[in-house]
Amino acid sequence: MTDAQKWTPCSAPQIGDTLKWNEPLWAAPNKPRGKRDKIGEQEITAELLSATDVLEFKVISVKKLSPDRTPLSVQEDDNIRRKQSSIEKGNCHKLT
Repeated sequence: MTDAQKWTPCSAPQIGDTLKWNEPLWAAPNKPRGKRDKIGEQEITAELLSATDVLEFKVISVKKLSPDRTPLSVQEDDNIRRKQSSIEKGNCHKLT
């Protein structure tokens, strides 16, 4: 992927679209209850394979946006599943 490619905001992704969005990186659970601590952020670029209740993606690239040594939660070529609402929270963009 090059920076010269055109990314436009995406509200209704379709199968075959290449999307990118930001996701938080979470710390390992250390509390008996409650939310985990946010320790970083990553940018995921992936191709949409299936659009049902849960969206299924094939990861093209992952880039860490955090300066610390936080490990990434996904790797290239992984198949991942995300809710539509999670993708929208991450400032989703579509490759045109």
